[in-house]
Amino acid sequence: MDTERKYDVIVIGAGVAGASVARELSKYGLSVGVIEKEADISFGATKGSHGLVHCGIPAPGAPLRSGGELRGNIGFEAVCRELDVPFERIGKLLVAFNAAEVEALGAIEAATTAHGVAGLELIQDKGRLKEMEPNLSDAVVAALYTPSTGVADPWSFAIALLENAMANGVGLRVNTRVCGIKRDGSDGYVLETTAGTFRAGSVVNAAGAAGAVIARMAGDTSFAIKGLRFQRIIMDKACGGMVRHLVRGLKNGAAAGDFAFPTIDGNVMVGSTVEPMSDMDDATTTRGGLCDWVIPKYRQMFPTLSPDKAIKPFAAVLPLPGPEFHIAPAPESPGFFNFMLGVSGFTASFVMAEHLVRNVMEPAGLRLAERADFNPRRKDIPHFAALDNDARAAAIAADSRCGHVVCRCETVTEGEIVEAIRRGATTRDGVKFRTRAGMGRCQSNFCGHKTLEIMQRELGVPVETITKKGAGSEELVP
Repeated sequence: MDTERKYDVIVIGAGVAGASVARELSKYGLSVGVIEKEADISFGATKGSHGLVHCGIPAPGAPLRSGGELRGNIGFEAVCRELDVPFERIGKLLVAFNAAEVEALGAIEAATTAHGVAGLELIQDKGRLKEMEPNLSDAVVAALYTPSTGVADPWSFAIALLENAMANGVGLRVNTRVCGIKRDGSDGYVLETTAGTFRAGSVVNAAGAAGAVIARMAGDTSFAIKGLRFQRIIMDKACGGMVRHLVRGLKNGAAAGDFAFPTIDGNVMVGSTVEPMSDMDDATTTRGGLCDWVIPKYRQMFPTLSPDKAIKPFAAVLPLPGPEFHIAPAPESPGFFNFMLGVSGFTASFVMAEHLVRNVMEPAGLRLAERADFNPRRKDIPHFAALDNDARAAAIAADSRCGHVVCRCETVTEGEIVEAIRRGATTRDGVKFRTRAGMGRCQSNFCGHKTLEIMQRELGVPVETITKKGAGSEELVP
């Protein structure tokens, strides 16, 4: 991004929300820039998302969220095909342990079917449930099956969205914190940042946890952000196949936080606490959360899924503008638009980005002219682990670095790591989220030092300056 030019639109935030808006705007004849305070795409709340693509259970009183989740689920597969992002419809089993919960499942089925979700089935045949989930607890007496529920990598999706937007002309500036916003006469905004001053005719605030702070800089005090902390555990790929669907329990007649499901990469994720948080940066795990809640809850559903297969506990704080998405112009700041999602935001992100641009920004005066040369397609880094033998041989013949496996747990090669750096990764997490190097059983204990050596060579910087996820997370040098 260039401080010397004035952009038609600047988007603040490069999580899945901001990346979705940037890609949507890139479909039109506009100059667009994205400013992100973290060191890379998806390093905020998106990094901690579970990646579930929800089916579209209605949320009373929240029409944007309800409609966005439903339409997002329907369209997610097509967008992932365009962006070369893995996606799978794993289906969901919302389980009941007693007659009262079976009755609650019936009510959820009726409301969800009326909302437009297809294929729901209330299963009360325990033999059928065992066929679908052989390791499911015998205490489960029924389940509501939703076949359209899916799963993807949240960071892969956000990176793909923004890579595609950038290929279509969008600019990106990371490690850039917005410090102040003021009106540029009657013709847009001036953004004072740690990287200089940027100008834009319109601004989209997709800053997630910092969204209310950014809005106040522009004189908008119309909403606040609250947080929910989720504590979860990633299980080893040795557990692959032990859980075949998203399996969730009930609480007070609605879907609860506790779940187990197979990730898109073959692990099992279990969780989750649901803890109101005032500190949006407190993504710490606790013994109480993991040992007193997560483990007992998932073992109630899958008693043979042993905690000794855990490879990484983690926590994430989801920023919430309320029970509904907050997608609206700032009341007293023309040309400033808030794009705050929250629950189901991953599923609905690209649908709500279209809603923002066409139904909010255009009526407010943003001139849209569709580009004939917009390219919706993007190719991912070829992942050696997913290639057959012929494709592996061809990759090695083209680049010998593809024959050097750096991360044994995930079969990630030097060639993949080099390509991730070429695409913008400057931190170890940036490499990890683009290649999965370090996500396996050993959690980078084997491959970490080699990844640092490759990054030092390719970036041309001293190894002690390479960080895990940005300033303040410098790596230790052996």
